[in-house]
Amino acid sequence: MFVDAAAIVAILSQEPEATRCADAIVRTESPFTSAIAVWEAAMALSRPEKLGIQVEMGLKIVNRFLEERDIALRDLPPAQDAASLSVEAASRFRNNTIRLNLADCFHYACARHFGVPMLSTADEFRLTDLETIP
Repeated sequence: MFVDAAAIVAILSQEPEATRCADAIVRTESPFTSAIAVWEAAMALSRPEKLGIQVEMGLKIVNRFLEERDIALRDLPPAQDAASLSVEAASRFRNNTIRLNLADCFHYACARHFGVPMLSTADEFRLTDLETIP
């Protein structure tokens, strides 16, 4: 299962979906994430409406979170696959209904490349062809 930044932030900032996301991580065998998700989560935690902390502290918190839950930090897919799949996500799923941003497109690429479901709080992924964790 790919754990995207929104799920990490939801748990760490105790958003309404925190319990659902935390339970999904406990139930899966090999959760993983990417450097892009770590970056995005650290940035999000620095926002005043989240934890309002320095980005460097956010990175430390995210890294500790991953370590404590055995969430692996994997490399992105090979460059050609990452480029192709992320561009495919942008072309297929960036419209009026679905608003995948740059990071979302790379999260999509990771989940597709590794053939795993997506754990996110973002409803956009439910509108793609990825399997999502309810």
